[in-house]
Amino acid sequence: MSDEPFPSGSTVLTTLGPRDVRLPLSGWLLRVGRGSEGRPALEVHSGAGLIDVSVVSTLCVSPLRGGRYGGRAGRDWTLAWGQLPPGADVVETCFRGWRRSRSVQALTVADAFWVAEVGGRFRSVRCSAGAGRATARVVKESPPRTR
Repeated sequence: MSDEPFPSGSTVLTTLGPRDVRLPLSGWLLRVGRGSEGRPALEVHSGAGLIDVSVVSTLCVSPLRGGRYGGRAGRDWTLAWGQLPPGADVVETCFRGWRRSRSVQALTVADAFWVAEVGGRFRSVRCSAGAGRATARVVKESPPRTR
């Protein structure tokens, strides 16, 4: 994946290796790999470490895996990620706050997953992908690990 504009604005994704992507606002790392039976897998890493691992499944696919908010260098951000349901190639996300909302089209990762990141702090996220829809609360990012 080459550097390309992120759907939510003018920030740029940073490609670290052939299968690593750094999110511009949160600094989180997405790592694409292979799971069992060679299926695509997505690792989601925050400053606190590994947050989620998702392996493509055709059984019971929920398009939304998680959502977090936090701040970095005095700038708030909110993000969500998930798996593309079979037959879906576009995910629309709507981040909702106390008095505002923000809708963006998510970025597709490895033709099997998606991620959306926006500036600001929001309370929940709703995503729509094909016939699949899901809503979840967004939770605060865990503090980074100290060594």
